[in-house]
Amino acid sequence: MRLLLVLALASTLVACGDSSDSTGVTQDTLLPFQTYEGTQQPRGGECNEQIDLAAPLINTGLGYDPENTRRAESIIDSSNAAELALNFSYANEGASEMRGAAAVTAQAIFFTAGDTVTAINRNSGCRYWSYRTELAGGVFRSASVLLHAPGQNNPFIYVGDYLGNVHALDARDGSLRWLEFAGSDTTHHFITGGMQASGETLLVPVSSKEVVTGAFNPGGCCVSHGVLAALDASTGQRLWTYHTTAEATQIIQPMERIGPNGAPVWSAPTVDTQRGAVYIGTGQNYTEPTTGTSDAIISLDIATGEVNWIFQATAGDAWNYACEFMRPLRCPDPEGHDFDFGAAPVLAESGASLVAADKGGMVYSINPDNGSLNWSQKLSVGTWLGGIHWGLALDNQRIYAAATDFEIDPASGNLEDLIPGANPGIYALDVTTGELVWEIHPQRLYEGLETPVLFSAALSVTNDVLFAGALNGTMKAYATDDGRELWSFDASQDRVDVNGLPGDGGTIDGAGFVIAGDGLIINSGYTVI
Repeated sequence: MRLLLVLALASTLVACGDSSDSTGVTQDTLLPFQTYEGTQQPRGGECNEQIDLAAPLINTGLGYDPENTRRAESIIDSSNAAELALNFSYANEGASEMRGAAAVTAQAIFFTAGDTVTAINRNSGCRYWSYRTELAGGVFRSASVLLHAPGQNNPFIYVGDYLGNVHALDARDGSLRWLEFAGSDTTHHFITGGMQASGETLLVPVSSKEVVTGAFNPGGCCVSHGVLAALDASTGQRLWTYHTTAEATQIIQPMERIGPNGAPVWSAPTVDTQRGAVYIGTGQNYTEPTTGTSDAIISLDIATGEVNWIFQATAGDAWNYACEFMRPLRCPDPEGHDFDFGAAPVLAESGASLVAADKGGMVYSINPDNGSLNWSQKLSVGTWLGGIHWGLALDNQRIYAAATDFEIDPASGNLEDLIPGANPGIYALDVTTGELVWEIHPQRLYEGLETPVLFSAALSVTNDVLFAGALNGTMKAYATDDGRELWSFDASQDRVDVNGLPGDGGTIDGAGFVIAGDGLIINSGYTVI
């Protein structure tokens, strides 16, 4: 059973007095999560109280905010990060991986594991409710949890599944409010990216399984493409749909390749209220013919879904899993690199620029008015599961990116080795100029040899601390000014959880850390593909 780990600063787990505590926060400046009344000590079991819908919201969504900065307010800084310690872990029966980012209030944590959404107390780990989907194969594979209150309604919990459905749950008791399919292809579409809410509109990124399954489908590869769906947040009614390509009608190789296709949307959309726009990043085409919408950042009118502009980073990039299995008739000619945008675009400099990073190891600064390029910076060689994978973090001064350049065994999905020229690490760039401020390349001992620590998960930042989770299950905190290490924690250990159940930790990838005010929430256990 995979684990949800909840870590906290020990000094904030008890009620604070009138004087300053070790974090330097006084009673007059206490944040809501420090003073919320309720169970404080880990105990598990079932909660005695109900969900408090008025509890202050601490964090929600994969990008933490509409701009996707992955920056969060907290009392954690470089002076106390070393004090972070495990509060409790929560094992999830039957779950073989943990992928989604949790939503957090001052009272509760809402998270996904396998086919279940669960609400637990933030401090004690007692359970309020669980919702289990009845749809066969409808696991919440990569979707983050979004807690949002549309109009005057009680807060909803929104989660996406492997079948392409959005589940809207009542935050109080986990009951299903509505269930809607967000895609256009019921066979191939699924939701892997985080959703965003803008007022009454729920923005849902839709990806496609065909990048893998298209290598084996009897009819050839591939007929599906990416989608951004806008739904009414209260009812699930579809408002508009943007399709990243036209329908696949061009036969390239009979029974083997048909297009256009691909350009999936598997990162969180970015909301720009000032311009009335939403920005999405797209993946590569799966086969020819390639389109101008693949490997691109696209600006859409948030009210209509009409295209404002398209910035394409890598043209002519077509790739699918058949290329790894040496099936030449399914692999496009020429074979592309799969250098798509898995990291969500980030609205930076108070909306003056849009920063994006791809699996080719490139970081781009784009003018959000017209899609023109401000600057670009190459950080790594890039691979189909490497480069800059899941997400950037941004504060007022710097962009933080983690780059990995490794190869995967296509049969097992296991990491094999670094590619030639690889230089994995964490990089800090000046947000205005793109100039490199600092870089670090952490090492670890593996079978007696110095080996790079690989960071693929989305990064997170709070105050002057940057958090990064590694593929070997270690959790790290670094100072944002120079990258020096502040704290480390091994999440890969087997543990007995707050309910006395065994659970196993493992790889940290995908959503990475959720910063929860006075602590952290992390998923431990992730499969590569």
